[in-house]
Amino acid sequence: MQMTFKVLLFLQLLTTLVNGGASKPDMVIFLSDDHTWRDSSVYGSTEINTPNMSRLAAEGMTFDNAFVASPSCAPSRAALLTGLYPARNGAEANHSRPQADLKKLPAYLQELGYEVVSFGKVGHYRQTKEYGFDIARHFNYHEDIAIPQAIEWLKARDSEQPLCLFVGTNWPHVPWPTETGDFKPENVKVPPHHVSTPVSRAWRAKYLAAIKKMDTELGEVYDVAREKLGADLFFLHTSDHGAQWPFGKWNLYDDGIRTPLIVSWPGQIEKGVHSQAMVSWIDILPTLVDVAGGAVPEKIDGRSILPVLKGKRTSHRDVIFTTHSGDGNFNVYPIRAARTYEGWKYIRNLHPEFLFTSHVTSSTADSGYWSSWLEKAVSDEDARQKVRRYLFRPREELYQVTDDPYEQHNLVDDPAQVERLAQLRKEVNQWMGETSDPQTAFGTPRRIADSERPNIITVFIDDMGWSDLSCYGGKVTQTENIDRLANEGLRFTNFYVNSPICSPSRVALTTGQYPQRWKITSYLARRKANRERGLAQWLDPAAPVLARQLNEAGYATGHFGKWHMGGQRDVGNAPLITKYGFDRSLTNFEGLGPRVLPLKDAYNGKPPQKHDLGSADLGKGPIFWEDRSIVTAAFVKEALTFIDHAEATGQPFFLNLWPDDVHSPFFPPEVLRDATDESKRALYYTVLDAMDQQLGLLFDRVRNDTRLKNNTLILIASDNGPEEGAGLAKPLRGAKTWLYEGGVRSPLIVWGPGLLNPAAAGTTNRTSVLCALDVNRSLYTVTGAELPSGVTLDGEDLAETLLGKSEAGRKAPIFWRRPPDRPGTKQEPNPDLAVRDGKWKFYMNYDGNGKQLYDLTADVSETQNRADDYPEIVARLKQAIIDWNRELPADAGDPAWEPSAKKN
Repeated sequence: MQMTFKVLLFLQLLTTLVNGGASKPDMVIFLSDDHTWRDSSVYGSTEINTPNMSRLAAEGMTFDNAFVASPSCAPSRAALLTGLYPARNGAEANHSRPQADLKKLPAYLQELGYEVVSFGKVGHYRQTKEYGFDIARHFNYHEDIAIPQAIEWLKARDSEQPLCLFVGTNWPHVPWPTETGDFKPENVKVPPHHVSTPVSRAWRAKYLAAIKKMDTELGEVYDVAREKLGADLFFLHTSDHGAQWPFGKWNLYDDGIRTPLIVSWPGQIEKGVHSQAMVSWIDILPTLVDVAGGAVPEKIDGRSILPVLKGKRTSHRDVIFTTHSGDGNFNVYPIRAARTYEGWKYIRNLHPEFLFTSHVTSSTADSGYWSSWLEKAVSDEDARQKVRRYLFRPREELYQVTDDPYEQHNLVDDPAQVERLAQLRKEVNQWMGETSDPQTAFGTPRRIADSERPNIITVFIDDMGWSDLSCYGGKVTQTENIDRLANEGLRFTNFYVNSPICSPSRVALTTGQYPQRWKITSYLARRKANRERGLAQWLDPAAPVLARQLNEAGYATGHFGKWHMGGQRDVGNAPLITKYGFDRSLTNFEGLGPRVLPLKDAYNGKPPQKHDLGSADLGKGPIFWEDRSIVTAAFVKEALTFIDHAEATGQPFFLNLWPDDVHSPFFPPEVLRDATDESKRALYYTVLDAMDQQLGLLFDRVRNDTRLKNNTLILIASDNGPEEGAGLAKPLRGAKTWLYEGGVRSPLIVWGPGLLNPAAAGTTNRTSVLCALDVNRSLYTVTGAELPSGVTLDGEDLAETLLGKSEAGRKAPIFWRRPPDRPGTKQEPNPDLAVRDGKWKFYMNYDGNGKQLYDLTADVSETQNRADDYPEIVARLKQAIIDWNRELPADAGDPAWEPSAKKN
């Protein structure tokens, strides 16, 4: 160790001698985060005064044409700290790292005798310490103590060693301040390429307030640096790229790549000068080495701008090249661009078949204005064009930025620009070749779907009985809105869900696989109860999900209603619904994300009681309290907004509307409750009536819009049989939780005038046997979505049957396993296992006893056990059940379940 220290000391001494013992200026580099250059008074803004940027500009040189190498945090900062383009340093996608063996900026300066220190976000958060700084502190996300800590450290520093101090503020990176001070939304100006809404102005006021914070911190660091370090101080301020607004960050428009750059160095740089030289962030590393008196590295992409700073040159680069690859699965969109000194911008979108999405479109917490853009786009053509311009990009774009600063007029098809376009294409090709650009698409892209692909709406009703709908023979109440769809569509009488209880039934429809594969075999409850029953705590996001596949295919996807596949009771760390491929969600107390939680009002003079089962304590999304009688109306309202937004953006949509009204407790609207005797069954049917009325708004929205009517498929079913004493399943045996027909046979209505076989409209299919697994698989065919790779779905493709073009049924048997916590009673035990194969339904217990066999074509009520009459069929189906069950994880209902299996 001592010998190593002596060697380093000798090298530093040798370096000093080589450089003639010249004094080295101290250097301070102040980096802001996500600051669009035009949003400062130095660069012409009249609504945000940045006095400290102006002070620095008055003392030095302001670059009017400075650009980053990439418009996302990690690649941009890696380019600065290596002097290499992202394709050459390896940090292409956001959050990626440069190659470990590359020489980084601190090493260059350390060899020249500098102490190189960083406070705050200099590299990409925790990556900062990997760049080799002598000190790297307070680099975590919005660790806003970084600036005061840097100031305190600098004040206390006692060293003659030359210093290069990097200070990185998180402002104005989101989240922006909630207090906007003097910035009043009503006075804020919305840029011409954005959609002007009150919400946009409110968020822009927050953004301006964040810039103000950044500017204040800049001034504090600047003042202390001058006081502590003296006159020979090289001070540079710049930002890593533009702000998180549409057409800014993640884009190669100037709002994304053009950056503030102001440099002062008393006695070396003339004061108050504006330079038109085109410079890039890759030029900062060689510039600092040059300022420090070192030899400028030759094998990097950057070139020193010191001659420009000292007034020896007025130009630097003729063309600026920029690149963007993506930011996780939020933004998979590789782009390359060239920007010339004359103001021409050529953009090449490598995959125009991809949909351009980002945190702007996906994260309402940080970009809450986007929904207001979509809302305005529903009826405003200008807003619609701006929204679609953000989402859909052509293969090539060409702009004259000097005349068109917001890059609104694509000149790529202008005959007058043919030669210019050819030259810029050539230059981009050459640059991509020189940097060995792999043109990788990092992550899973969202493709642009043909707007003519069919829309899908699934209405999965909670705990509704086989014979509750009047269109299925129900006599208690008239479900007129659902009946209307049934009368115009196709009814199925041999449709099954894959569990007689909520959570596993929903898993089957969602994944197209038996829920036992994912260890969800009963309703998800509290952690302890889940473990004791051998259940997972939530559906593994690795499961195949139809919504995710459709989302990647370009569909807008939304889930509104009951989820119950994770995030209930005390399970607050379950994935959000959006992790399964949904753009938007609104659920109840059995899921996470935005939620509507019910208030139970019995209209008896007592205050309404909250019914949230612990959900209100979980966080993970905004919560709205609503009278339980109109919770479905809240889901429908969000669904209608979702449809409007999908129409505005030109996307087909996939929509789950999963109401839970007819699941107990039953709280109908007051006017309906007053007409009942308040018995359980009476309350149930009034709730069913109210639900039907509230769903009518959704159905009418589709039926009354010609385009939607002709291109939308609505499927209505129940997730399992009715709760005993509430709904009815006549003439079927059993109810919810039972494997008998009343627990697993469900109504299925398929409506879609433009998609169904016209001859099937208003008819009933009494032949085809199918299940929720098959519906899932068939919807891949109906929508044209790719099947998930690497997995086998348990459903069969019966798309022709769903659309009334065939009466083919499922070829494979349908298997069930009872919920582990639902053994039935001593008087009537619930069979452990069941299978339907053709006309036969067979039951047995884990030990092989309790065999029951029913011919459902002759005995739908399952009153005549034929097991003794058909031993061959019993033997075949028994073996089939054993083979099926053996392949799946056991749960606590199985005597073979081991305690060690309790661990999830």
